[in-house]
Amino acid sequence: MKRRNEQGQALIEFAVVVPLLILLIVNVVNFGAFLYAGIVVSNAARTGADAMMMGPAYAGSQTYDSPTVITSLVSDDMKSLPNYATATITVCSNNNGTAEKPYDGCLASVTDPQPLASVVGQVTVTYNYTALVPSWDFPGLGIHTTLPPTSITRRATTRLIQ
Repeated sequence: MKRRNEQGQALIEFAVVVPLLILLIVNVVNFGAFLYAGIVVSNAARTGADAMMMGPAYAGSQTYDSPTVITSLVSDDMKSLPNYATATITVCSNNNGTAEKPYDGCLASVTDPQPLASVVGQVTVTYNYTALVPSWDFPGLGIHTTLPPTSITRRATTRLIQ
C-alpha cells in the first residue's frame, strides 16, 4: 500500500529519464549515419580509382576515362548520402613522377616506389557530413549534443594499367 507522499514518484523519474533516452537514441542514429557516410565515401573513392585503373583494359574502351567521367562515376556512387552533390572530388594521374593531369596538386604527397616505370592514378573525395537528426548546440562553449558538422576525406591511389 502506497503512502500518500510517494504518489507521483514514477512520473518524476519518467520525466528525468525520457530526455536522456531521447538524446541517446538521436546520437545512435547520427553516429550510425556518420559511419555509413564514411563507408560510402571510401567506396566511392575506390570505385573511381578502379575505373581509372582499368582504363583501356575493358571491352569497348580504347583510352583512359577522362577525369569528368571518373568524377560523375564517383558522384553517382554517393547518391545515397544527403547533399552528396556538394562533395569535392579530385582526380589526377602521375606519369614517371610528373603530374599529367594535376587538379589541386593532389599527387604531391604520393610517393611511388617505381616512379619511372608506372603511372599512378588518384581519386580524393571530401564530403561534409551534417547530422541527420539536428539537435541544439552551443559552439561558443564547445558543447554539442550530437556530432558537429565534420569533413570526411578518403583517398584511393592505384597504378594504372599501361
